[in-house]
Amino acid sequence: MNQEATQQPLFDDPIGLQLRRSREQQGLSPEQVGQQLRLPLAIVEAMEREDWDRLGAPVYVRSYLGSYLRLLGLPESLAEPVIHRARPPELVSMASQSRLRHSLDRGIRSAVYLVMTAVLVVPVVLVVRHFQSVEPPAPLTLEPEVVLERPETLASGGSQSLPLPARDAGTTAAGANDVGPDPVMASIAPMPAPAPAADTLVLRFHGESWIEVLDAKGERMERALIPAGEERSYDIGRVANVTVGNADAVEVRVAGRELDLEPFRSANVARFAVSSDGEVSGSRR
Repeated sequence: MNQEATQQPLFDDPIGLQLRRSREQQGLSPEQVGQQLRLPLAIVEAMEREDWDRLGAPVYVRSYLGSYLRLLGLPESLAEPVIHRARPPELVSMASQSRLRHSLDRGIRSAVYLVMTAVLVVPVVLVVRHFQSVEPPAPLTLEPEVVLERPETLASGGSQSLPLPARDAGTTAAGANDVGPDPVMASIAPMPAPAPAADTLVLRFHGESWIEVLDAKGERMERALIPAGEERSYDIGRVANVTVGNADAVEVRVAGRELDLEPFRSANVARFAVSSDGEVSGSRR
């Protein structure tokens, strides 16, 4: 019987060393492992040197390491110690500085609130105080001033006159009895409309109508649909032929004289010609 005994190692080789040894025994390079696992070369090298922080969270360590073990035919149980040893995220305790931090946060919020309140409220207060200190303007009125009338005007029932001028205190008795010039009478009657010029053709439209105005060369001066209330005027020396639609609603004046359109009408359309001296005749068109 062979006395040579087989001694089991007290400790297993590190998993990174096992991965590299198994890979080399199978004749694989790190690049080939990365291509087969579809992993970056840096991840394969990190697993062989046991740089588990490079792999990220434990879920990624389990996935990458399990795939590498299956590729090499190693038991997946080798990954359990590594997964359990993966460092969980560190939690930073704020208990020692929570009270100070809370007081500081409250102070900062209060200061920001005061600053924002001042920025919003102060301009409004200044504007209100400015408008309160400004005197309101005197109201405008269209009422006429009260004027004095002479006694004789009141007795005769005359119209309103302009106010009398004040007299000096040193005016003599004879001067006090003197009567000044007649006052200027105020009138609010509307100004009369200016009379049409003697060399003007005027068309006044009391209803909607259309017109066509030609000069002596037959060129069109105007052709338009005119609404009610409008007025058109032309120099007699330029106008040659005029056509007026809806003649019943149009008033025509030639050199200040109203023209009767009846002799020139046909189916409520009037056509007439105007000579350079203002004579009206039938249209030559």
